[in-house]
Amino acid sequence: MKYGFISTELDLQSTEILQKIRLSMNGITSSQMTKRGIDYKKNYGVAIPRIKEIAFSIKSNHHLAQHLWKLSIRETMILATILQPIDDFKQEMAQNWISKFDQIEIIEQSCMNLLCKLPYSVSLSCDCLKSEKEWEKITGFILAARIFKQLNETELEFIIERALEVVDNGNYHLNKSVALCLSRLCRKNNETANLVWNHIKEYKLEKSNNKAFIYTEVEQELLFLEIL
Repeated sequence: MKYGFISTELDLQSTEILQKIRLSMNGITSSQMTKRGIDYKKNYGVAIPRIKEIAFSIKSNHHLAQHLWKLSIRETMILATILQPIDDFKQEMAQNWISKFDQIEIIEQSCMNLLCKLPYSVSLSCDCLKSEKEWEKITGFILAARIFKQLNETELEFIIERALEVVDNGNYHLNKSVALCLSRLCRKNNETANLVWNHIKEYKLEKSNNKAFIYTEVEQELLFLEIL
């Protein structure tokens, strides 16, 4: 009886949420996203601020978040990253979600709304960076950029080493995530900033567009921080 009650409640909640999503849909935005290669199973084109409004009207709920994630709809997946309680989100669950990532937007939203708040976020980031799958590496770098204050010296060195290994990979999103990560690591302290700079300062002379982009991003960060 208890299981049936929970199931019915979830059905009612998800139906109400989907109604709100459909009322907020934007077909033009959805079409534009598809043309840019942002291809979801289902995408209503709802703006992120509106998705957050819907989320803030709902109490965090593990079972609801898991249900919304499994629907594989852009909006419900983003809602899941907001509604999932941290204490109920075990590392195995996080790794399962990450294994399904195939859109940069979902990675960014997941890292911002959920993954960076987990007590095991550092080990999760490092595990992602050990993967050979590009979407998982992208997740690792974006997550590391958000939790840079938590990283110790060994973890910093590992992340920088992995960044240097994939820096000329040719993958647009991976290259951008590396640039973001290395730039953000420079905010840790002057020692880390100098470590990053010493590794990439010679990229200025490289013909590689990827390396040139990373050099420019890090240089601008260091100028902003008044370290250069």
